[in-house]
Amino acid sequence: MVKVLFVDDDEYILTAYQRMLRNTGFDCIFLSTPELIWQQPELDQLDIVVADHHMPGLNGTELLEQLAKRYPKIKRVLISGDLYSACRYQGAMLYHATLEKPCSKASVLQCLTELSGLL
Repeated sequence: MVKVLFVDDDEYILTAYQRMLRNTGFDCIFLSTPELIWQQPELDQLDIVVADHHMPGLNGTELLEQLAKRYPKIKRVLISGDLYSACRYQGAMLYHATLEKPCSKASVLQCLTELSGLL
């Protein structure tokens, strides 16, 4: 089963992802604080991390950059309402995929399914 971690400071958005991915075959974890990612006991067993760009403190791009350095095998997805600015921030090469916010269930599932095939 593909393990996916979602990080977004908006609890409403995390709840929407939970509903979207219920009964899909993805094993999902949801965090509302990006700094908590380093406390996850099975971080090295994650397949995909999906992070919102705009979060207080550590933003999604910074989080994915740190993740890429520590765990380069984990696939990284950035979600943002302004992908142009977010990707310019560090460059799109940091991500395996990007999603425009708000994103539909179909686009989330397609992204995760495509990345799962790369594992």
